[in-house]
Amino acid sequence: MICTSSLIPLLPYDVLCLVFKQAATNDRKEALKLVTVCKLVQHWVEQILYSVVSLYRETTCRAFLRTIETSRTKSRAFFATHVKSLCISYDIYDDRTVRIISACRGVTSLTFWVIPTPWPTSIVQTQKKITAALNALRPRKLSVLLPSIIGSPYPHFHLSFFENITHLSIVNKWEDWTMWWGFEALPCLTYLSFDLRVGPRLLHDKAGYTIALALHTILSGCDHIRVCILLLIFDPSPTFTAAKITNYMPMSKVDPRLVFMSDSEPFLDREAHSTREACIWRMAEEAVDIQVPEGDTRVLAV
Repeated sequence: MICTSSLIPLLPYDVLCLVFKQAATNDRKEALKLVTVCKLVQHWVEQILYSVVSLYRETTCRAFLRTIETSRTKSRAFFATHVKSLCISYDIYDDRTVRIISACRGVTSLTFWVIPTPWPTSIVQTQKKITAALNALRPRKLSVLLPSIIGSPYPHFHLSFFENITHLSIVNKWEDWTMWWGFEALPCLTYLSFDLRVGPRLLHDKAGYTIALALHTILSGCDHIRVCILLLIFDPSPTFTAAKITNYMPMSKVDPRLVFMSDSEPFLDREAHSTREACIWRMAEEAVDIQVPEGDTRVLAV
């Protein structure tokens, strides 16, 4: 597989590179064909193919790790340099995630969902490994499900892993994140989102009070946050939910940075790098620009 004048038109290489990379970006299936054109095109296109890596199945996770550890054409530096968005689930009983994260240290967008599993007290060494792997990363966008992350019920926001994060989407249930503290330790955080799964029953008073208190405390201590989203999912009456939480805010006033949004399709793209996630942030930011504390509580539909 070599490049010849019969395969590649007489154009400057930088122009050709842009053309092939754009084609690969626009159509992933086409990109898989382009890698067979020649080695030079393969080099350009693989940078695009590997820029976003989604590993939700054990088979794809195993195959990707095998590529990292056995490839004769791509060094470890290739993955550290070119993998920019990584979506992965973590199982404490499987060390593949640790090995993959350790190889992909250049990610700027990370979707990291911990598989809910009881954390036995005998896995201190496993905890240290995932902590070390994560702490070597410096993502800017993070979408997380963190039940008992690293053996603790609370995220360690003081870790270097969190220091560059600007966009943080927390997928945990409200009973988790309302007990967390330390958001003020995230120096670059400007966009924050919490999931609120309501279910078929309306939100009860105790939950409304707890959520309102947590949101008020977080926003009061974090002047650097520009947008905070409460994303209502599986909610038959999002307007009722928003009103109940508002009523428990101090003086029934909502911080103008807080935006209530309702997602009727929560199983669609929630990855940190996804276009849908970017759209949610943009909608919320536009709402913040026009909100006032005394205004009526609105719920935006995603």
